[in-house]
Amino acid sequence: MSNNIQVLSIGDVVTDAFIELLPSEAEIDHDNKKHPLLCMTYGTKIPFKDAIIVNGVGNAANAAVAFSRLGMHSAFMSNIGDDKVGRDILKDLHSNNVSTEFVHTNMGKKSNYHYVLWYKSDRTILIKHERYDYKWPEIRKYQTPEWIYLSSIGDSGGPIHDHLDKYLKDNPSVKLAFQPGTFQIREGLKKLKGLYAKSDIIAANKEEFQQILETQSDNEKTLINKMHALGPKIVLLTDGPKGAFASDGKQVVFMPPYPDPKPPLDRTGAGDSYTSTFTYAMMQGKSMQDALAWAGVNSMSVVGQVGAQAGLLDEDEIKIWLKKAPKKYSAKVL
Repeated sequence: MSNNIQVLSIGDVVTDAFIELLPSEAEIDHDNKKHPLLCMTYGTKIPFKDAIIVNGVGNAANAAVAFSRLGMHSAFMSNIGDDKVGRDILKDLHSNNVSTEFVHTNMGKKSNYHYVLWYKSDRTILIKHERYDYKWPEIRKYQTPEWIYLSSIGDSGGPIHDHLDKYLKDNPSVKLAFQPGTFQIREGLKKLKGLYAKSDIIAANKEEFQQILETQSDNEKTLINKMHALGPKIVLLTDGPKGAFASDGKQVVFMPPYPDPKPPLDRTGAGDSYTSTFTYAMMQGKSMQDALAWAGVNSMSVVGQVGAQAGLLDEDEIKIWLKKAPKKYSAKVL
C-alpha cells in the first residue's frame, strides 16, 4: 500500500451493541405527532432475542471500510479511549485494511459505546459521544489525501472543523465530501459555513436537509437548490426506501432503490454505504446516474446483514448485481 492516501475519512468511531428485541415484547406507536415511538413495558424485566457486538463503526468509519472494500488506500482520523473497546476497534479497522495512523488514543478515557435497540428491520440507537481533546494531527506532504470524507463528530469536535477548514484552504487540490452528522447539523450553518461552501459533495437525507436549511419545504428540488446556494458542487439527497436524488446544479437525477432480493434484516449503515459508494463512483469519474446505481446496490447489500459493514461489497460484486438489475432500476433526469 502506497503512502499516498486516496481518501481520508474523519469522524467519531464507536462499538455498537445490537440488542435484538422480540416482536412480542415491543411495539411502535404511530400516534405521536413528531415521530413514531418504540414502546416497551416500563418497570419490568423484558426478554430479548439476541445480542451482537460490532466494533469500529460510525458514519466515517463505515465510509472508510467501504472505500477500502472498493480498493482504495483508505485512512481514518478519529479518537478512541485506552480501553479494550478501543483496542478492538483498531483491530477491526486493521482487518479491513484501513490505515489508523491518524486515530488518537486518549489516555484515561473510554471509547464510544452505543446500544442499538433492534426491532424488526429498523433500529433505535442510544448514543453517547465521549468528550475527547480533539486535535488535528500532522499530515505530511507525501500523505496528502486526494479526498477527505467528513462525517459525524461529537459536540466537542469543533477544533477538527476549524483545522479542516484551514487545511482545505492550504491544500486546494484536496476535495471534500461532507455527510453531516447529528451534532454537526445542530451546530448550524453559521459555524460550518466554510465547510459547506468547500464541499465537492454534500450528502444527507431529506429530514436532515430540512434541519440544515431550517425549512419545512418537502419539495426535493427546492431543498437541493437551497443546498447548492451554500456552495456544494454535487448534492445528494436520500429518502430511504423512496430512492435518492443527485444534482450538479445543472440537472437533477432521481434513482429508485435497488429491489431487495429479500426483506431487509437491519437498516443500520444504509445511508453510510449509499453516500460513500456514491462518492467513490464520483471519484472515479462516473456520471451521477452511474454513481447512484452503484450506491443503491451497496446499500441493498448492507441492509441484508447485521451491522453497517458486513454487507459492504467490492467493485466486482457491485458489477455483478448491476448486470442482473431489473430494467426499472434506472436513473431518471427530472
